[in-house]
Amino acid sequence: MATIDQLKILIAIAESRSLSHAAEKVSKTQPALTTAIKQLESVLNVSLFNREGYRLSLTNQGNILYQKAKKVIELHQEFIQTAHNYASGKEERISLAIEASFELETIFSKLEPLQQRHKSTQIVIKQEYLSGPVEQIHKGEVDLAITPIQAEFKKNGELEFLHVSKGALINVAASKLVNKFESLTSVKQLIDTYQVVVQDSGSMTTGVNVGVQSAQRYWYVNNFATKLSLIQSGMGWGRLPEHFVKDLLKSGELLEIELNDYASRIEFDYKLIKRNDKLLGPVATELWNSFKKT
Repeated sequence: MATIDQLKILIAIAESRSLSHAAEKVSKTQPALTTAIKQLESVLNVSLFNREGYRLSLTNQGNILYQKAKKVIELHQEFIQTAHNYASGKEERISLAIEASFELETIFSKLEPLQQRHKSTQIVIKQEYLSGPVEQIHKGEVDLAITPIQAEFKKNGELEFLHVSKGALINVAASKLVNKFESLTSVKQLIDTYQVVVQDSGSMTTGVNVGVQSAQRYWYVNNFATKLSLIQSGMGWGRLPEHFVKDLLKSGELLEIELNDYASRIEFDYKLIKRNDKLLGPVATELWNSFKKT
């Protein structure tokens, strides 16, 4: 079996093309390198170097094995570094529950460098709806969450908050649906037209139809993509994240519905949240602290 030391010697000789330079690089004597390469060739039953010229050069098979040896050493180093990271307390993974109306691109500038600095830590993002992110935090199923937090979710100071960004939900419908009405000014006119509602992925609003008037006909869906498809088709109306629909509003494919008795637009202040009684690991703490600087 080829050893890590033998592979390092193979790489050193291949890149130095000189036993003396390779010996300096790996801090061994030239005879030790010669012996190691002979043993490696014997184990592999392959000639790794041409020995006819003044300088050592790789055979065709030796060159292929040299390339693979570099990958093995990289993986070995990554293996050792990952073990060191875990030993120092770095997490195997951190998880974030993010309310689906949030524009994820706004935090890429924080996630990407974190991912590069901590390659042994997996970053898991879970999309949730309405009370879902807060419920995930309270249950301890995620480390952090991003949500347009409401006062009723704060639960006696159990959570800590940092500002992330602002956003909005806009009440929209397809132009062909709006054009069915001579003048659309009240939500009561839409009572027999299906309102498309995203279902709460948490349980905090169980039994409550959020934003739905009494006797309103409605569709229930479990994601914004399905909701958008139904609204675009003219099969219903409802609120969608502003970043979801801004291009469709510009093109006129969707229209913002402005009603006298129903808010056309709901503004949100998105917060990063964590539990005060749960100690975050080093990577999650670094992510949390990165939002303190903005």
